[in-house]
Amino acid sequence: MSKPYRTGLVVGKFSPLHSGHRYLIDTATAACEQVLLLSYSRPEFAGCTSALRQQWLNDGWPQHQCVVLDAAQACRLGLAMPDNDASDLPQRQFCAELIDRTLGEPVNAVFSSEDYGQGFADYLAAHWQRPVDSVLVDRERQRYPISGSTLRAAPDANWQTADVLAAQRCQRIALIGAESTGKTSLGQWLAQHRGWRWVAEFGRQHWQDCDGVLTSDDLLHIARTQVELEDQAVALALNDGQPAVVCDTTPLTTLIYHRLLFPEPPPDELIALAERPYHQLWLCSADFPMVQDGTRSPETFRQQQQALYASELASRQLRPMRLQGSIKQRRARLAAMTPSDPPRENNKTDRKTPS
Repeated sequence: MSKPYRTGLVVGKFSPLHSGHRYLIDTATAACEQVLLLSYSRPEFAGCTSALRQQWLNDGWPQHQCVVLDAAQACRLGLAMPDNDASDLPQRQFCAELIDRTLGEPVNAVFSSEDYGQGFADYLAAHWQRPVDSVLVDRERQRYPISGSTLRAAPDANWQTADVLAAQRCQRIALIGAESTGKTSLGQWLAQHRGWRWVAEFGRQHWQDCDGVLTSDDLLHIARTQVELEDQAVALALNDGQPAVVCDTTPLTTLIYHRLLFPEPPPDELIALAERPYHQLWLCSADFPMVQDGTRSPETFRQQQQALYASELASRQLRPMRLQGSIKQRRARLAAMTPSDPPRENNKTDRKTPS
C-alpha cells in the first residue's frame, strides 16, 4: 500500500536524541516513502556534537538520508548557519538552501512537534512553488513529555537510549592558555592520573613539519585535524567505557594564533571551529616565569596571547575554571575538580532551533 507522502522532512538539533524525537521520526517514516533528517545547531552542546548526532541518526534510521552539520561544516558548503536564537526567516532560508544542495528535490511534508511547522511548510511551498504539508505530532508532549533542553541539564535513561546517554556523559576536558602555562604537562598528567585518553596538540607537530613557517591555510588545517582527533578519542573512550577525554588544546587556541600572526581576518570556518563546546574548560594562568624551550615566542607574545584569551572568552560568555600557582597547585585543583563524573558544560541557552 502506498504511503501518503513521497518525501518527508524532520529538522531538529537532536541534542540529545530522545524518545520524543524517535516518535516524531518514526511517525514520518510510517507516512513517507523516504525521509530527510536534518540536524544543525549553533552553538553545539558538549556531548552532542555533529559527529555524535550523525552516528545516532545513522544507527537509528539507516534507510533515511541524514544530514548533520555544525557551523564549520556549513562553511565548507558555502552556507552561513544561523544561531539557534535567530528568527524564523534565516532558519527557513538556511534549511531550504541546504535541502536543495543535499536532497536535490522538494519535500512533500514537514513533520514537527512545535508551532514553527506550519510557517516552515508555507515557506518551503513558496520556495519550490508547490504544496508542502505541515504534520504536527504530539504538540502538547502528552505522549513524550520531555525536551532536549531538559535532558541537557539532567540526562535521563528513561528518555534516552544507552548509547546516547553514554556519549552525552563522556566528558571533554580541555586546557587552554598562553605558551608555557603548563597545558601539555598538566593534560598528560591528568589523563594518566585518571586513566583517560589524552588528545595531543596537533599544531605543534604540524609546526615542526613546516619548519616553523605556517600560513593561514595551515592554521585552518590544524583546527580541522584537532577536531577529528578529539572525535576519534571520544569514540575510543565510548568503546572502552571511559567517562572522559583530556584535550591539550582547542580550535579557539588556533584562532588566537591566527589573530596574532596574520593581518587578514581568519577564515569563517576557523571562526566556526573555535565555537566548539567542552564540558570543562580550564584556563591556565601565565603567572609563573616562562620556560623557553627554543621554540616559544618572547614573553610579550605570551602576554598578548593571554589577553586575547580573556577577550575571546568574555565575548563568548564562557566562564572557564582557572589554574593558577605552581604546577603542584594546579595538579591539586585539577584532581579535586575532575571526578569520575565531572560537572556539566556551561553553554548559553537556545531559543529558536527545534530541540
